[in-house]
Amino acid sequence: MNYLNYAIQLAHMVEGQTGTNPPVGAVIVKHGRIIGMGAHLKKGDKHAEIQAIDMAGADHVKDATMYVSLEPCSHYGKTPPCAKRIIDVGIKKVVYAAKDVTLPSTGHEMMAEAGVDVEYRQDTQMEQHYQNFFDSKASEFPIVTVKVSASLDGKQATDEAESKWITTPAVKQDVFQLRHTHDAILTGSGTINHDNPSLTVRMEEGSHPTRVILSKSGNLNWDAQLFSDEQAPIYIYTENQHLNTELDNVQIIYLEHCQIDTILKDLYQKGLGRVLVEAGPNVTSQFLSSSLVSNFILYLAPKVIGGQGQFQYYQTPYVEKLDRIPQFEIVHSEMIDTDIKLVLKRK
Repeated sequence: MNYLNYAIQLAHMVEGQTGTNPPVGAVIVKHGRIIGMGAHLKKGDKHAEIQAIDMAGADHVKDATMYVSLEPCSHYGKTPPCAKRIIDVGIKKVVYAAKDVTLPSTGHEMMAEAGVDVEYRQDTQMEQHYQNFFDSKASEFPIVTVKVSASLDGKQATDEAESKWITTPAVKQDVFQLRHTHDAILTGSGTINHDNPSLTVRMEEGSHPTRVILSKSGNLNWDAQLFSDEQAPIYIYTENQHLNTELDNVQIIYLEHCQIDTILKDLYQKGLGRVLVEAGPNVTSQFLSSSLVSNFILYLAPKVIGGQGQFQYYQTPYVEKLDRIPQFEIVHSEMIDTDIKLVLKRK
């Protein structure tokens, strides 16, 4: 049995609920039986390794093997080092899938020096997955994913602003899952005023991300439906010093200049590690042309809308040289009903 895969599956199950920390899964096996499992459930909570030890019982894990998706930590943060706890309870062997390259001293070394049999069983996909978190930790910017639903000719709507519905209902369900794996959804005031989205997760036991609204002018429709529910906080970034509200779940952040790097840095400081951008062409274009986007998810409907492209999802006021344009690589593609989903990473 591939117990390391079980640990990796646990990590994927808690995707989007660990804030600025990476999602990690751990499985403890003894005499061919799983005796403990764990996952890092939220930032500041017990790490996956400790959860698994607690489930098995510290008195029962001596000479057991632990499988974990990420190398156990060796430093003191909000919780003690997992590597030290593994040593103290007498776990005999640790197998992990990805190295933690952010630490000056490694858990691998700490455990090996204490006599634990440590095996780095490299999983390339998990290492690539965790690299986003390592980069985010180093830069103190969240992991940013831009999501766009468009026609084959790149339109989010017709020139008369008709956009319901370009893609199929099956895409909507996939987007709900995508939202579930992010800490925040970021959009512009134009999307709020024209499309009136709820930006929630309509799925069983779905986690509702924080809603983030960019509005330089502060021109907002306070009757929009997302202001009437309190399932998640709302942050509004604006340059309008006179904008205010009495809504309890809305926080207004005043900036001299609403620049996306400043906003993203602030969101990271608030503990939001994964941000999904769902917006119109103006905000979408600002993000796609920046170096702050890690992932781009594009849903393409087999339709050609035409017109003058007022709602073309990517627009710039300039023409860039081909060798200087933003470049992505396709890492995954699939059919969702009659639509195509492309998952791309920044090159």
